[in-house]
Amino acid sequence: MKPYILDLREERCPMALLRAKREYRNSIDRKLIIQIRDLSSKNDIVRFFQMQHVLVHIEETPDHYLLVVNN
Repeated sequence: MKPYILDLREERCPMALLRAKREYRNSIDRKLIIQIRDLSSKNDIVRFFQMQHVLVHIEETPDHYLLVVNN
């Protein structure tokens, strides 16, 4: 199944976290890839997934982070 890419590069917390939570709940059967720039938002999103016992792979690019959420 094709992964879902959520572009949050223009968002900051709390909206970035809220959108990530909503899309995670809607993408249970597929891989979720989150693009984000804001470091504190990235940390909050990763912490949320860790509390859900969901594995997140983090890649850093020159201008943003990629969070690959494995359902």
